[in-house]
Amino acid sequence: MAASLHFEVENGGIETIDETIAEEIKELNQELEAAELEIVKQQIRAFKPIYEKRKKVIKKIPKFWSQVLTKHIPQHLANDDDSVVQHIDDITVERDENSLENFKIVLSFSKNEYFKNKELVKEFIVDADGQRKIKSTPIDWFDGRDYTKKRKADEEDDDQSFIKWFSEENADDSSSWELGKNFRDDIYHQALMIYMAEYDDEDDEEEGINQDFDEEESEEEEEVPTKRAKHN
Repeated sequence: MAASLHFEVENGGIETIDETIAEEIKELNQELEAAELEIVKQQIRAFKPIYEKRKKVIKKIPKFWSQVLTKHIPQHLANDDDSVVQHIDDITVERDENSLENFKIVLSFSKNEYFKNKELVKEFIVDADGQRKIKSTPIDWFDGRDYTKKRKADEEDDDQSFIKWFSEENADDSSSWELGKNFRDDIYHQALMIYMAEYDDEDDEEEGINQDFDEEESEEEEEVPTKRAKHN
């Protein structure tokens, strides 16, 4: 007689399932997970040459990345950050095909008056034991330019500094991982859509203004015959 497994169902009862069936379900789940991982790996390979093409286009657009960041994560940009992100020349996200949880974000900077670094790197790592950690490049600030230390008077606002977040190392900070994945999956991948959305919004606003103007003009035209009718 085949062995059975017992597990709790939503209503609090106990459901019985044949051990052979349970093993088949386990194997199917493993196959599904393997297939999903393979799809992600294929996407990473397929996107690489497209990102390279995109990089050439982005270089033609002044302050492209600062506009993307300002539009997509304004809540993470302190006032002092605005001047620094203007110097971001490029953003790259690198993923490890052998360990898809691991990725790094690379910010490339033009020469600026704040720090000497040409690149800042933030790396998100899950080790073999499943422990999460974050490594970041220390910022080599010019004398007197480290505004992240000057803004202690407002601790809540200080926590919102994007540059401060990017240079910090955290062990297992869920909010840092969330923002990191936002960078990986949204900001980096959908950068062109985020950038173009700004112009789509402007077009919508202009269209709304033109529509209001046309409606006013139409109302004026309707009033003229009415006045003439009364005069007659």
